[in-house]
Amino acid sequence: MDNANTNPLLPKRSLLGFYTHPGTMEEYLQLLKTSVEKRVPCTIFYHNLHSLYTYFSSEKLRQYYNGSTVLVDGMPVVWLYKLFGVPLTRDHRITYVDFIIPVMQAASDNNWKVFHIGQSEEIIDKAFSAIREQVPDVQLGSHHGYFDKEPQCSESLEVIKAANDFGANIIFVGFGTPVQEAWLHEHRDQLDAQIVFIAGACMEYFAGTVRTPPRWMGRVGLEWSFRLIENPRRFAFRYLVEPVLLMFMLARNWVGARVGGSSNS
Repeated sequence: MDNANTNPLLPKRSLLGFYTHPGTMEEYLQLLKTSVEKRVPCTIFYHNLHSLYTYFSSEKLRQYYNGSTVLVDGMPVVWLYKLFGVPLTRDHRITYVDFIIPVMQAASDNNWKVFHIGQSEEIIDKAFSAIREQVPDVQLGSHHGYFDKEPQCSESLEVIKAANDFGANIIFVGFGTPVQEAWLHEHRDQLDAQIVFIAGACMEYFAGTVRTPPRWMGRVGLEWSFRLIENPRRFAFRYLVEPVLLMFMLARNWVGARVGGSSNS
């Protein structure tokens, strides 16, 4: 997977068996601008506690992350870095609910085209309407996520052609983990867009089909509690069990690092 971590403000930070590229929203917007203007591909993933648990549970997912730029999408990840002496702040936590509109505004200002792959056509239409209320002139295209995602199958190739024919500079892929990462791993080189994000359910929030937690909750690391109360059946394991299991995974990696050398870089 091609990657352009050309912004010197986004150094790779490795910790306890994973890595991210912590940066502020302004630094990531500059990375997008640099990548599009220089036509250098950049693939952006994210890490929060759920993605870390999945990452350590799946060797394939760890392979999919190789070569990508990884933003920090959770205050607990910021706290984890701080625990090990990396001086991150709330400004280094970027979530798509807050990031999408600045990206769309940058796209509008620079005449970039944005394409979304994922969700249903109804959700995409609602999300795009909400985005256009804030950024009226942004150029948006899309394809729903209900197609055969097998590597190099005809339906996947049709979606790629649609994005390329649209002339997309930025693509959001939102199928959910690990499907979005696997599909992008197999097809990234065929997408002409300079920037490709994995985006999860971000368009569902903009469409209003999933309620957005109050933004203050994200700044203090409590978005998980809002989602848990909203849908305990869906999120109980993710927010009550996964963090405990992840703690043991990280502790194991810490012990391994102590035996084999430093875990930070």
